[in-house]
Amino acid sequence: MRISQANRGKGFEDLLNYTNEQYERAGIALIHKRPTPIKATKTKGSRVLAGYFEDKSTVDYDGVYRGRAIYFEAKSTRERTRFDLANISKHQIEHLEKADKSGAVCFLLIEFAATREVYFLPLTTIRHYLIHAGNGGRKSIQKEDFDIYAYAVEPSRRAVLDYLLLVDKLIGEGAA
Repeated sequence: MRISQANRGKGFEDLLNYTNEQYERAGIALIHKRPTPIKATKTKGSRVLAGYFEDKSTVDYDGVYRGRAIYFEAKSTRERTRFDLANISKHQIEHLEKADKSGAVCFLLIEFAATREVYFLPLTTIRHYLIHAGNGGRKSIQKEDFDIYAYAVEPSRRAVLDYLLLVDKLIGEGAA
């Protein structure tokens, strides 16, 4: 089955949306998907038939958990051995950096679709790889590095993809 560029990561997004619904129903957190601003040029009723992206989006998700703002970007890759840093837009990193400076907990969730693995990557880790790439280093993060510098996201009783356990870990380590 071919997956269009537009639908790449849709299953992962659906899983995250379901996870966030689980958190909200349990009163744990309030986290929502941010819509990409679109200017409709042709509609039929409430359906948009044609349009264009009005502005660059900031990040995929934001919300509140334990009184702290949460901002994160979700990415999916079909690569088995690496995650290309080109998948992260400059404006997304800039937004995460601004939110981080304002006290928010910022990170990326990266899905390796082929193996159905999801990793939690703190902003500090992404920062390291982007600086290294900017200085002529590798333009991707190798899969084996995720086992060292990231955290595998696992299911729990409270959520199908319980990434907030890792937010707790990040806050506890004082990195957020």
